[in-house]
Amino acid sequence: VRSASRWAAAPGAVRCWAAWPRPGNVAPQSAAFLPRALATRTGRGDVEGGGAVLSETIFHSEADRVLTCLCDTIDAEELEIVDDITLDDGVLNIKLDSGGAFVINKHFATRQIWYASPVSGAKYFNFISGTGWVSEEPVENLVVTLTSDLEKLGSPGLNLEGCRP
Repeated sequence: VRSASRWAAAPGAVRCWAAWPRPGNVAPQSAAFLPRALATRTGRGDVEGGGAVLSETIFHSEADRVLTCLCDTIDAEELEIVDDITLDDGVLNIKLDSGGAFVINKHFATRQIWYASPVSGAKYFNFISGTGWVSEEPVENLVVTLTSDLEKLGSPGLNLEGCRP
């Protein structure tokens, strides 16, 4: 059963329900509140040892491409575990029937994609030409990570490989 909000139009949204900040929606915990050592170890690009420099044009092009592909592919699959999916202003929000949510967003300041998952927690992905969006530690691909997390929640056989470069 899908929520009624899935079909309501939101100005500027690719999907129907506008992502946070909205009343009643809770923003994901920010890595900005993590101790510096932990933030560095997880690959945040705004602290020492973070992401590589990427041009603004390439960053927006590649981030928008992968987020749109993930949104469209997951939406088309109509997964039973997904209650609502939206892509609004660089933020992909996948609301689950269980009450959890994935939040995957462009982070312009670090030129990264930030990933918050109810399964694997927070991760930060840098773009590598020919490879796609890859985290530093542990080394994982964004598409593979999301596919694995969704499978662990009960969506086996989901193929997101078309979202790789």
